[in-house]
Amino acid sequence: MEYTLTARPREKKGKEYAKKLRREGWIPAIMYGRGEENTLISINTHEFETFFRKSHGENVIVTLKIEGNGAKKVIVKDIQRDPVYGKLEHVDFQIIHEGEKIVASVPIILNGTPKGVKEGGVLEQNLKEVQVRAIPAKLPPHIEFNIENLEIGDMIKVEDIKIDGVEVLDDPEEIICVIHHGRKEEEITTTEGEGEVTEKQEEGGETE
Repeated sequence: MEYTLTARPREKKGKEYAKKLRREGWIPAIMYGRGEENTLISINTHEFETFFRKSHGENVIVTLKIEGNGAKKVIVKDIQRDPVYGKLEHVDFQIIHEGEKIVASVPIILNGTPKGVKEGGVLEQNLKEVQVRAIPAKLPPHIEFNIENLEIGDMIKVEDIKIDGVEVLDDPEEIICVIHHGRKEEEITTTEGEGEVTEKQEEGGETE
C-alpha cells in the first residue's frame, strides 16, 4: 500500500511555537537524509495518526508532499510522544534515495502457540525488534516467526533471521525468544511455605 502525507515548511522552532502548531492541528517535524539539508516541516496531526494506525507503525515508504516544495520519498525514523498523555509531539523523517541502503528498526512478530507452552512451559520474548540495513525496496515491514513447533528449551536467535538482501546488525547470538520450563511443583510448595512462616512471624513476633 502506498501512503501520502501532507507537509508544509516551517521556519520557527521552540516550545511555544510547537504548542501553537499542535493547537492548530499540526505536528512539528524534521526531514533529513544523506546529501540533504535538514528541513523543518510540520505535518497534519489527523492525517499522520490515520496513516500510523493503517501502517501499524511498520517501516513503509511514504510520499511526503511539501507545500510549495515538491515531494520526497521518506520513512518514519523516530516519533516522540508525550509520556503522560501519549499525544504526538515530534516526528523525524529520513529521505530515501533509490539504490541507497538505509538502517531501520524492524518489529519481530511471533505467530502461534508453541508446543512447549502447551506442555507447561513459558514463552519469553527478549527482542521485539532488530536493526537492519537494506535498500528501501528490500526493507521488510516486519519479521515473522512461526513458533508452533518450539518445545521446552528451544529458542530463536538473531542468526536465524534469513532475508535476501537484508543485513541484520544485531548480535547473531542474541536470543529473540526462548521456551522456559514452568515453575516446578516443589518450588511452588516451598514458596508457599515460606509465605506461611512470614505470616506466623508477623502474628507471633520473633521465632527462634
